[in-house]
Amino acid sequence: MKKFFTFDKVLFSVLIAIVPGVLLDGFVQYNADGFSPFFYRDVIMFAVVIAAIISHMIGWISQSNVLVISDYTIVFLFMGSLAIGIQDPNFQFEAYFLKVQLILILIIFGLGMLVHFKHILFLLTLNLGFIISCSMAFPSFPIEKFVFFGMIVSSTLLVTFYCQRILIKLSRKVKEANRFIKIKNEELREMNQSKDDLFRIIGHDLRTPFHQLKSLVEMIDEVKSEEEKTQIKSLLKESADKGNQLLEDLLHWGKTYKQQSEILLEKQEISTIIDRVFEFSSLDRKAKQIHLINKLPKDLQIPMNSTMMETVMRNLIANAIKFSHRGSYIIVKSEKLDRQVRISIMDQGVGICKERLYKLFKSEKNESTYGTENEEGSGFGLSIAKKLVEKQNGTFEVRSERNKGTVINLYFPFSRSA
Repeated sequence: MKKFFTFDKVLFSVLIAIVPGVLLDGFVQYNADGFSPFFYRDVIMFAVVIAAIISHMIGWISQSNVLVISDYTIVFLFMGSLAIGIQDPNFQFEAYFLKVQLILILIIFGLGMLVHFKHILFLLTLNLGFIISCSMAFPSFPIEKFVFFGMIVSSTLLVTFYCQRILIKLSRKVKEANRFIKIKNEELREMNQSKDDLFRIIGHDLRTPFHQLKSLVEMIDEVKSEEEKTQIKSLLKESADKGNQLLEDLLHWGKTYKQQSEILLEKQEISTIIDRVFEFSSLDRKAKQIHLINKLPKDLQIPMNSTMMETVMRNLIANAIKFSHRGSYIIVKSEKLDRQVRISIMDQGVGICKERLYKLFKSEKNESTYGTENEEGSGFGLSIAKKLVEKQNGTFEVRSERNKGTVINLYFPFSRSA
């Protein structure tokens, strides 16, 4: 029933032009001759038009068929009325002929513009037959008038054809412009999304070195021996170097990422990346006395982007440390499946409740919660990791249970030559 409230140009033409026109002609015929054959002709036309509209509303015919059925009904009934007029001695042939030609001009224009050009040729052929019939039925009528009105109708063909060509060209240009705009909007959306992702990744990853720097600066004021201060200064330099190198790597990768339409993947050893991430997280790990265990085979290679994979692992290890209890273990291991390699990051932390696990990736940002020792978070860590894993043709899976820890499984295509 929604179609009753849907605007379209064909139904608008029928309701605004044809229906009122048929009603008005019927009213004129009734005032002139009462219930005459011409009045019943208009009644039939009105019934057919309304039936066509209702058929379209309930889905039996298309909207273009409404106009075709209505127009051809009018044309055939008006032309067919010539047989009635011949039998009436008071029949005003010229007025009737002019009415038919005027109606035909309007219908030719309407069908030609709104439906298809082929109707113009058919109606012109039909009108030629009608003119010949009229000249035979009324031989006293000047032949030059038949020729004149025939030329007027034919000129309507040329005008309609010209207007239709313009309309088609404009329509094509509009479609092409819309397609171009759609492509540019999609490119702009992807560029904005890439920019947002890069800002989130850089901002999220830099939290760790800055947090370490803050903690070390606070420790300097607490220690008194010069030896301990020297150690802290060394750690400060190490943390600052790590942060600077991390920023350089991320900026270089971000520049490359924006310039390339596809991520370049190469077979590389995943164990080496885990070792670098463990080293990067050493201060946070030592602060909570957490043991990081890398059980990945040294020769295990998977197709990946090293900088992107390192970002994934930094986020996942940092997340595991944040929600792990002091003195617990975080283990990274692998398992070769049929056509995949599964990389698992396992912790013994607080876990995730079923309700929050269900809502994990329902939005770009998850609700940030404090760690086991009140560590703050951004809420973007898992979302960033999942998105980057999928960009490397991987699959991201989270399994967790409250107070029993969390397992993050990453699935990547298996290379037998690895």
